[in-house]
Amino acid sequence: MINIPSPTTAIGDGFTMTLYKRGAERYEKTRHPLHFGVFHELRTPEATLHFNLNHEILRAQGHSANWPSELEWLKRTRGNDWVYYSTGGYAGTYETIGENLLTAPISFRIPTPYNEVVKATGEYYLPNVTYPSNAVLGHDPFANAAVQDLIANWPAIVERVWATAGDLPDAHQDALHQVRQKTPEALQAAAERFAAIAGGRVSVLPPDARHVDYNILPLTVADGCRYKCRFCTIKNRKPFAPRSQKEISDQLGALRDCCGQDLVNTNAVFFGEHDALSAPAEILEYAAATARETLQPETSFMQDWNCLCFGSVDGLLEASDRFFHRLNALGATVYINIGFESADQETLDTIGKPLGVEQVEAAFARMLDLNARFANIEITGNFLMDDQLPSGHYPSFLRLVRDSISAPKGKGTIYLSPLMHSNPSSKMLFTFNQLKTLSRLPTYLYLIQRL
Repeated sequence: MINIPSPTTAIGDGFTMTLYKRGAERYEKTRHPLHFGVFHELRTPEATLHFNLNHEILRAQGHSANWPSELEWLKRTRGNDWVYYSTGGYAGTYETIGENLLTAPISFRIPTPYNEVVKATGEYYLPNVTYPSNAVLGHDPFANAAVQDLIANWPAIVERVWATAGDLPDAHQDALHQVRQKTPEALQAAAERFAAIAGGRVSVLPPDARHVDYNILPLTVADGCRYKCRFCTIKNRKPFAPRSQKEISDQLGALRDCCGQDLVNTNAVFFGEHDALSAPAEILEYAAATARETLQPETSFMQDWNCLCFGSVDGLLEASDRFFHRLNALGATVYINIGFESADQETLDTIGKPLGVEQVEAAFARMLDLNARFANIEITGNFLMDDQLPSGHYPSFLRLVRDSISAPKGKGTIYLSPLMHSNPSSKMLFTFNQLKTLSRLPTYLYLIQRL
């Protein structure tokens, strides 16, 4: 790890400021608020504000009586979106995306023997976003006036502190001065420069990005996707085309420079866009090796090194064992998320996915096999959820995630994605919880995030 200055705290008139405060070195799932990395903290009677090492607002929590919970925080992403981390009172969040032990019998178009209990560990905090993709859970913390007020007025808090900061040590005054320069307008401009490096804003992150709290660097390895599925509203319409080694190298250099001092808080890279697994093996191997050389994750404050990407059914079937052996030897944890969507032919035809059931089943079996053989690789899968899907969809899903597996497994996470993200449905959540119970693989909702 590079040399990071020791934490220093200064007390001013009604505020406390700590530079280089240490958070956790590893991303963990906990029942209490846990902050990661190295950051600067400003505490006032109104709020606690965290800034990254580039002096950009990172997290915020209000202290008023109207703030929803002392366990809940706002976080700003590199794309300049605000995310609200809620506990859901633990009950709602834990039930939906955390451990679950349901025993209710199935009643929705699924054969009745499925009533055994399967335990899966998961999340305790729900990342609520300002766009409608996660509205299926039916909760909007951004409607809270205290939350909106802090998003709008954190710069005013900084200005009030600055007005009384004349007696602070030079290092603290300098840090405050730099924070003042990172206005909302400057942050938006920085986010646009960051997005331009990869060729545009990342429209969707792999669900496995939850393992690193969605703190990733986006590296475009191949533009577009191989399939242009009719149901998909997230992927772009660009033809699938791998990037060159020079384009990849140039992106990595620009990402390193853009991160600046805060590079020490990064330990994950996303190989985009929507099917990096279908890029030539030598391109993906080059991207992984060059990312490690350029970003030097072993110098990061955050422990471990993570590589993430999307993949297609055909990409998974075409990739050689030799390729996976090389990925496994990278010294990173590699997550590859595959869009299966369904193992029912009527459903595949309905959603416009150009695959046959035999391909989906073969790719699912390959996922299980690779997960069993490669310790540093986890292949995960996405399936659709919707009240209006053909009757064969859920039974075919259970044939894969339950009937084809002899015992519960800890790898091969399954993510269920509602077709209608913006239409909350208690029936849909009930369906999800029952499917989760029956699955012999860890199963979660796909909570969409972009960058």
